[in-house]
Amino acid sequence: MPRHLMRTSAVAVFLALTACATTPPDPRLLDNAELALRQAEQAGAEEYAPLELRFARERLEAARAEMDNARAKQARHLADEAEIEAQLALARTRAARTRAELAQRQRDLESLRADLLEAFGEQVMER
Repeated sequence: MPRHLMRTSAVAVFLALTACATTPPDPRLLDNAELALRQAEQAGAEEYAPLELRFARERLEAARAEMDNARAKQARHLADEAEIEAQLALARTRAARTRAELAQRQRDLESLRADLLEAFGEQVMER
């Protein structure tokens, strides 16, 4: 094989291998998942959506492990899953709190109605 062809082949192989080398994942890759997890925790997801919160934490830890191993694609996928699980935990927490607040307001309304009936009788309810 001619020397210039061999040198060109060696350069081509080197460039191909360099292009395939893994680049370290962007450290900001986990930011959205971490933020979503903090929001869910602060909203009370530990009480209202513990399973979803646990899944989010597990996915985030797995994403961190993949980042430590320089596997950006897998880390991104797991970080996305963690973010979605944390958002689900937050949504379920908000829904549960809203249901609890609604139930309390309904109890308050019933108590007020009973007080009005006791104080004014049926005439209040007719209006």
